[in-house]
Amino acid sequence: MSFIKSKISLSALFVLIAITITSLPAQAQMLNNRKQGTVLEQIEQYNRSNVIDQLISYAYGFRGTPYRYGAASPRGFDCSGFTSYVFKRFGINLDRSSRGQISDGVRVQRNDLQPGDLVFFQGRSGRGGIGHVGIVTRVNADNTFHFIHSACSSGVTESKNTESYYSRRYVGACRVL
Repeated sequence: MSFIKSKISLSALFVLIAITITSLPAQAQMLNNRKQGTVLEQIEQYNRSNVIDQLISYAYGFRGTPYRYGAASPRGFDCSGFTSYVFKRFGINLDRSSRGQISDGVRVQRNDLQPGDLVFFQGRSGRGGIGHVGIVTRVNADNTFHFIHSACSSGVTESKNTESYYSRRYVGACRVL
């Protein structure tokens, strides 16, 4: 009698496994229909978001670190020293200058900015050349954004692109991650 019960139980288990296996493609298709992109693209986007969250959190840990021209260490940073130091922690080697960093990624239009993008501004001379860089931390619904950077006046801090100094000097952005 127990042999018959175990045989029936085993048969029921095989039927359950067969039903589950045959329904997996349909479930994957439902997932793809609900979300944009293939499953691999969704995983890639999820992983990118996690890395960016970690990168921004790491960058926030340096708030208050003093500005030091030409420096790239937790004792002091200039703007490009800060961005290169933060990205290096995540295995990405950026050019050491802000002018060079704009070529380290894919150019991004201002209305397509995302957290983790690098944003570039004219230098103090106002001659149009890149002289400052920061990392986007948040993008608002109206396409204004916040960024963390090492400023001459306050060291590592978070600013908004709507501040008069930065709103007049925005040059462009690139995506490295």
